[in-house]
Amino acid sequence: MSHLIVEFYERFGDKFPCCTVDDHDVRHRQYFHDLHHSGLADRAARVVVRPGDEYRTGDHIRLLDRVQPGYADTVAIDPAIAGDVDLDEVLFNEHGFAERAEAVLIVTNPNADSSYRLRVNFFAQLGQKIPTLLLYDWECPQGGHLADLDCFHFAHKVASLRVEKGPTYREGDRVVLREALTAGSRSYALKPGDYDLTRFMVEEGGEAAPPLIRARKSWAETIAAIELEFEPRVIWH
Repeated sequence: MSHLIVEFYERFGDKFPCCTVDDHDVRHRQYFHDLHHSGLADRAARVVVRPGDEYRTGDHIRLLDRVQPGYADTVAIDPAIAGDVDLDEVLFNEHGFAERAEAVLIVTNPNADSSYRLRVNFFAQLGQKIPTLLLYDWECPQGGHLADLDCFHFAHKVASLRVEKGPTYREGDRVVLREALTAGSRSYALKPGDYDLTRFMVEEGGEAAPPLIRARKSWAETIAAIELEFEPRVIWH
């Protein structure tokens, strides 16, 4: 029994994987794997992610360039988007992630019915086919719905963004871009759709402005976090 089966290949054209990891032991589940233990750290060029017997829509993996679960260069691979991936096509800091992964984290949807309201795909460059990073609504901290992109070393690096509806989406659910984690920081709300953040500019006054209006810099340079807002809205007095 497992949510995901992850196969690593040293070369994209290899016929057989050189390493396979999963979360099959239901009594002592291991979701975080150090690739040094299999001699594969900084060697994987291709990754295949296959659904297991317990797969739920939203189950995905994160590849990290350090053996730590957070605050490392991070890319995500989701079999619902692409399950067989050439890591040279997953861009981070203008370079592919081939031969960079030192660890893998298996992330599982906590909802037994595979439900989610929003999925956010982050792209490091315009025209990129496979997202660098992705977040489902259930991955955000409970209560706050605020995700710090610096945890993935991806703050100020999002060239474009795709907001997708999930099966439990409600009209009005949206993603709010944040300049900082602090209350009152500049923000910009997005409904489901595709967005080129290099064309959305931030004015000194704090309001997001359309393209061609004089502004300090784009949201691609500014975004530090996202916040998810769901209907019905809860307003505290």
